[in-house]
Amino acid sequence: MENTPNNGFPWEPYPSDEVKKRQKPEKRCSVTLLVSLLCIVIAITMLLTYTLTSEYVRSRYIDQIEAQQSNVDALERDKARLNATIAQLQDSIAMLEQTIADGEGSEYDKLEFLSLLFEYYSYYADSINEEEILDTVLKAYAQATGDRYAEYYTQEEYESLLQDNAGSSVGIGVSVVQTDLAVSGVTYQVYQVISIYKNAPAEKSELRLGDYIYAVKIDGEYQSITEIGYTAALNAIRGEAGSQAELLTFRADGAEYLSMEIAITRAEFVKQSVSYKISQADPTVGIVHLMEFDMTTPTQFKQAVSALQAAGVQKFVFDVRNNPGGDLQSIKAVLSFFLEDGDLILSAIDKNGVAAQSYYAETQTFAGMYASCSVSEAELGMYRDLDMVVLCNENTASAAEVFTSSLRDLKNTPVIGVKTFGKGIMQSYLNLAYYSYGAYDGWVKMTTYAYVTASGVPYHDIGLVPDVEVALSEEAKTYNIYVLPEELDDQLLSAIAEVNR
Repeated sequence: MENTPNNGFPWEPYPSDEVKKRQKPEKRCSVTLLVSLLCIVIAITMLLTYTLTSEYVRSRYIDQIEAQQSNVDALERDKARLNATIAQLQDSIAMLEQTIADGEGSEYDKLEFLSLLFEYYSYYADSINEEEILDTVLKAYAQATGDRYAEYYTQEEYESLLQDNAGSSVGIGVSVVQTDLAVSGVTYQVYQVISIYKNAPAEKSELRLGDYIYAVKIDGEYQSITEIGYTAALNAIRGEAGSQAELLTFRADGAEYLSMEIAITRAEFVKQSVSYKISQADPTVGIVHLMEFDMTTPTQFKQAVSALQAAGVQKFVFDVRNNPGGDLQSIKAVLSFFLEDGDLILSAIDKNGVAAQSYYAETQTFAGMYASCSVSEAELGMYRDLDMVVLCNENTASAAEVFTSSLRDLKNTPVIGVKTFGKGIMQSYLNLAYYSYGAYDGWVKMTTYAYVTASGVPYHDIGLVPDVEVALSEEAKTYNIYVLPEELDDQLLSAIAEVNR
């Protein structure tokens, strides 16, 4: 008989305590394992999260630290530069204070101080060219002295000037004088055209005698002579062969002035300081036009007179209209052909009114660039007996006025035309290397003496009044003097009539 529980299911006895002891540890092991695995997962997750987070934070901090270190380095560099600047400025201030204390302050100290300010504060400090600045300062200094003929030249500019005086040049082929011109209430520094060389580029252009050049195009822009100065403007006008000189000029039109733009192609040309021809109205009269007095003039002058004498000319008109002057040795040589040995040509008066130098007709021998100004004993006074007159106008200046006054005072030569320009002062070129014992280079031109003629009469800012005053007609003024027809040239006709008396 089987035992069944009261509920009708098969009966199964409860496990014994021993079995229970064996079963309970098995259930605890499974739970513990799960919990352990979960802890491990959580730990790994937290470790990974910490590691990733730390790396991210660390990388950001490193960037910030590097940026901050870079800023610190830059500040250190700026600090070092600032300290150096402060030290130098303190030295400069100390120097200036000492100079003031010693009572020896000068404008040179001010210039040095200005240089320091530009060096340390100017945005363009790295592009400052000290040599160019010094040249500009020296040019401005010369122009600001009140000597309208004073100029500073670099060595290169002076050598170019010597080349021009020697007779060979590149440019447009004109002679000019510096002057001021008031137009519509504005005063301009200008170059007035007083002669145009024969066969030179300007002769084929619209430029005319008497025109006033007031601006030159440089690097594509017009710059006025007032702004850049006479020397810079003259160099810009010269330029290189084949290039164009673009000029702004004023031309008198009654009481008004017309502004004109003129372009001239530069070329190389041989300066012709003397030209000559036989009068159409009287073949016994020769006309010698002296355009300036440079190194070519004495030789060209002798050639002209000899050629005219060989052609049967007996009387001469020496035309110095529009002659701006030139070199002292050149005019001295030419006048020596007319005068006696020892005749006084002119005296040079210094700023104290003392006759510092006197110049006489005499034999002289030169080598090099002045060789053509040599005068032999046979050449001294060789033209003393010529029948002649001198023809001058308002543009006859400087050495041309010496020529005119010397022949008038010493040879009783009649002078025809209108009152001359009135430049009776001498400019000298001083070599800075010589006077500074080689410390500086360059040259400076300045007015050193006033001229007094052989008769003792000064003519600076006065001019020479001719014996017979004759002006050109308005029609004649429309022509270039070199192509002015003889029948329209009232001044030349009057000179021819005078020499025939």
